Amino acid sequence: MNGQSQVSQGMKFRVSPMLCCIGLCVTLICSNLGAQVLEEVIVTAQKREQSLQDVGISVTAFSSEQLLNLGATNTVDIVQQVPGLQVSAFTAAFTVFNLRGISQNNFQDNLEAPVAVYVDGAYVATMNAVNARMFDMSRVEVLRGPQGTLFGRNTTGGLLHFITHGAEETELNGYMEGTLGDYDQYALEGAVGGALGDKVRGRLAGRFEQHDGYVESVTPGIRDAHGANGFTLRGSLQSDFSDDVVGDLRVTYSDDSDVPTGGYHLELAGFDPVTGFGIPTGIALTEGRRQHASILEGRFDREAWTATGTVTWSLANDTELVSITNYLEMDKSYLEDGAGGFGYFPVIFDNDFNQLSQELRLSGQSDRLRWQTGAYFLDMQWDMYQNLSGAIIHGGTSDGQSTETFSVLDSSNWSLFGQLEYDLADQWVLIAGLRYSDDDKSLEMQRYYSDLPSGIPRQLLFDIADVPIDGIDSISYEDFAGRLQLNWTPTDNTLIYTSINRGIKGGNWSIDPLGQVADANLKHDEEVLLAYEVGYKTTFLDGRARLNSSVFYYDYDDYQTFSFITLTPQVANSDASAYGGEVELALAPAEGWDFQLGAAFLDSDVDAVPDVFGGFVEAEFPKAPRISLNWLGRYEWSMLGGMLAVQVDGNYNDKQYLLGTNALVSEDDSYSVWNGSLAYISGDEKWRTTLWVKNFTDSYNRLYVVDAGLLGFIEDVYSPPRWWGVTVRYLW
Repeated sequence: MNGQSQVSQGMKFRVSPMLCCIGLCVTLICSNLGAQVLEEVIVTAQKREQSLQDVGISVTAFSSEQLLNLGATNTVDIVQQVPGLQVSAFTAAFTVFNLRGISQNNFQDNLEAPVAVYVDGAYVATMNAVNARMFDMSRVEVLRGPQGTLFGRNTTGGLLHFITHGAEETELNGYMEGTLGDYDQYALEGAVGGALGDKVRGRLAGRFEQHDGYVESVTPGIRDAHGANGFTLRGSLQSDFSDDVVGDLRVTYSDDSDVPTGGYHLELAGFDPVTGFGIPTGIALTEGRRQHASILEGRFDREAWTATGTVTWSLANDTELVSITNYLEMDKSYLEDGAGGFGYFPVIFDNDFNQLSQELRLSGQSDRLRWQTGAYFLDMQWDMYQNLSGAIIHGGTSDGQSTETFSVLDSSNWSLFGQLEYDLADQWVLIAGLRYSDDDKSLEMQRYYSDLPSGIPRQLLFDIADVPIDGIDSISYEDFAGRLQLNWTPTDNTLIYTSINRGIKGGNWSIDPLGQVADANLKHDEEVLLAYEVGYKTTFLDGRARLNSSVFYYDYDDYQTFSFITLTPQVANSDASAYGGEVELALAPAEGWDFQLGAAFLDSDVDAVPDVFGGFVEAEFPKAPRISLNWLGRYEWSMLGGMLAVQVDGNYNDKQYLLGTNALVSEDDSYSVWNGSLAYISGDEKWRTTLWVKNFTDSYNRLYVVDAGLLGFIEDVYSPPRWWGVTVRYLW
């Protein structure tokens, strides 16, 4: 590999002993301080409640209290404290989670991610909807590695599961919270719940947030970009239909209106004559990296509502039947200056999306056997519109030139699944799971061209129904996901597991807005991953310390790799492999003290990524630093009739490439982010006031890059700057 790889490998061997020394020092401290037992973490990673330490999967979980201490108010806020988890986002209208280097950086609306997102047990198919306000949460779970046996959709990389606070409590309860912050930020959220009758409980929660954009505009009359303006409301209703049947309904409505976005920091660039990928020049249109020179005012609007109904029926002989029904509907409209002020290039993406899913799951247990079986159905439709205008992209002389693409994608999936856990002996458990999946997709696509100033009428350029290529407008896919695992518990506090998982992800299309992708390459094939993993979990120091670690090897057939060439998105298939691991250490050395340390290591290789001129290059996974670290330290003590708490947390990421092409313009330097907070909790624990600052060192790192080196420029989106604020919370 290149020089970067050699340097990173050297760092790997220096950092690992450093972590060991930290662990040893903290262990010595723990042995000389008062006892405080870590709180047990309960997760549902295997569709039933278990202790985190009893689950043979690499999992990071956050309780509602931990999310509150982190100040996490958005689904992307947890990224800094999850080893191996990264995020790519050039706007809140599109967000890609990256886990162990696995992601889908193609920003087209119709693609599903290999790192799936679930909310209250229901899959969220569109990446337009996963960046959302997070409030009144019960917990968040992040599962690494293929999870296709029990979670039914495309989870080759893993999944994030957000579990909201439902209507379980009978006594009247709730909270109100207000925030004032930098960039004219103000937010208000709250919840209230309790019994509505003898057998019915309800809860209503919501959050509103607004702030100005942090990417400053240098163009008169054009506003700053990357702000926020929206609200979310959620209602929950739970009813005891009988002593054995409980129904749970959760309905959420979300609205984002005229959100300032679509402004890029633009730099001039050259290109490699062999590959066509961009080469940086260091010359920018703006002096600051968090500035944009757009001549168009970007914005996005998004409206979504979803309903999830869960019915749990307790049957005889420790058997349980669960039904989860979900409907999601989302409309998104997005406008940006695609040339960042370099020329006239408005880009419009509109997407109307809906999905319906149904899961039935039957589970039971006996003395030595625990089992689950079920069926899953998912139906989705994307109705999409793209408009690219301007001479800079069409190679003409008129800014009235435009290309419009209309697409409708229908997708349906059904699957059957089952998993067994059998106690071979007191210390040995065998786990085996299998899911058969059937996908059917169809695509209608038309492309039109017009040159309005010259009077050329609008012309139909492309209709996928008329393309004489067999099967280009349909996908029919059948395959299976599987899991085979062995757990060994040599002591009550230790679990060692080894597993083989087979993950699958169906094929799809690149919705080419300019006609620069060959017709035969519009469609990409499904990918298959074989994942081998060994893990170790232990609790020690009389319950004051918890150490979880894992190592893995990934072997891909037809890995779906993304290239963005001449402003044309394209997904191709290539074989790929990766290996690495994670370590997480939780410590409560004495009363009031809490430490969390994490590390992730990764090495990856993709055999053949398409370049601009029709060739191929070897590359690493995008957004996949070879080393990433996270840390958190918190201390609480009695003062002023209540409690004071100080917390410092952050993370470090090694050098990485932001694009799957590994273009030089996408190489990002290593960076670290530090956050801090000071909180006062009243003696009755009803009031909490928190002074917080995020990124207090004001470090820079890029969230996204667009490589248009062949056209002479690249575009970047940088992370938010130092950001301070105060949050006041009242419980009842």
